[in-house]
Amino acid sequence: MISVIVPIYKVENYLAACIDSILNSTYKNLEVILIDDGSPDGCPAICDRFAARDSRVQVIHQPNQGVSAARNAGLMAAKGEYIAFADADDMIHPLMLETLLRFINRGDYDFSMVYGVMVQDKGIGYNYVDDAAPFSLSSPLIIYRDEYIQRLADVTLDSYQYHVIWNKLYKRDFVVGHKFNKVPFEDVDWLNRVSHKLTKGILVEAEMYYYVQRTESTMHATNLLTMKINRINSYYKCLNETPVEEPTSRAVMLMALYAAIFEGRRYTRGTALEKEVETLASQVYQETKHELNHSRMSRVRKLLILIYYRHPCIYNFLIKLCYWLFGWTY
Repeated sequence: MISVIVPIYKVENYLAACIDSILNSTYKNLEVILIDDGSPDGCPAICDRFAARDSRVQVIHQPNQGVSAARNAGLMAAKGEYIAFADADDMIHPLMLETLLRFINRGDYDFSMVYGVMVQDKGIGYNYVDDAAPFSLSSPLIIYRDEYIQRLADVTLDSYQYHVIWNKLYKRDFVVGHKFNKVPFEDVDWLNRVSHKLTKGILVEAEMYYYVQRTESTMHATNLLTMKINRINSYYKCLNETPVEEPTSRAVMLMALYAAIFEGRRYTRGTALEKEVETLASQVYQETKHELNHSRMSRVRKLLILIYYRHPCIYNFLIKLCYWLFGWTY
């Protein structure tokens, strides 16, 4: 059985379509756990209506505590051998769960994943394409731990699919005991902790999850500059939770952390948050500079970090040169 966990808060225009898409899956042995996180709109009643007409639906009503607490309540209630997550304003393709289950059982995989595709919010709900393009189901990609952590630390759009939890199916034993923390970028924080016991996962290159971008969603409601600071703190936490016995993983997170710092300082320069980022950057450098000497980070990256903190003007010149020569920024 697959347990699908859906945290719910203020999404009454989207919730019914989300639940319908899950219940209409071609894979029928489901447990759909709806966590009403104290939603003040019509969501609680919608949840109860679905539970009354379909025995596979379980509803948990709780005071508002945030998405992490809602997901934790779902994990505690889940009875399935496999765990999946969905956001309450999104939809899934009818074949998604069946496909994920088929491929996770092809070998000793800890999780399987598909691609998510963005759907623009029109304010009154949305529709997805029933007849999706032919799926590339014959050539899945195997993902090992170091590669996954590398993707998790990458802030580019190419790696976004690895940063989210809702496009994946997890073996219960793989995620049991890992609670969500009430922190910014809670998906990345949770996935970072889970991934340290990852053996291998499998990626099916098919767009089967449909996620909506709402202007009032949590990510859009967060000020852009504050988000930059939150990203620094998120990767700082990920680094601190990465065991010292995993130097490759720590080097990857160290790179992600400093990349977030550089980006944060660039965006907040001349704003009221500039001093906060500078203070945080100095703290991070003092606590992690000893790792620069023995981490597996490239010598070029190490040198740029040292120059950045000691000679900012020289750094600015060098980064422009590196961008011109190699096409990358740091």
